[in-house]
Amino acid sequence: MSVKLRLKRMGRSNASFFRLNAIDSRSPRDGRAIEELGYYDPRNKDATKQFVVKLDRCRWWLDHGAIPSGTVSSMLKKNGLEHKGLKLPRPGKPKPVPVEAKKKEPATAAATAEAPK
Repeated sequence: MSVKLRLKRMGRSNASFFRLNAIDSRSPRDGRAIEELGYYDPRNKDATKQFVVKLDRCRWWLDHGAIPSGTVSSMLKKNGLEHKGLKLPRPGKPKPVPVEAKKKEPATAAATAEAPK
């Protein structure tokens, strides 16, 4: 059985929160969880209460082969959990920044400025 650490959406419309669960990879997003590991409430203003997690249990699941989703990986990394199983973006070449086109002045303003009086 392949286990994943991922978020389960809960709450109502426009007021969602998420539970961090260890789930069988074949089950649906909101399906039955093996173990609840914490929660994430994006609407909570207090940063300490926004993402609450049992780090020791997450580390145990990661040591036993659980694969975290990308979002869960970044959240665990922010909370200080270092593990080789975390999927984090790899550093590479920076993306090129598009050059802004020079803004054209309106033709009427340019014509009135050049016209002699």
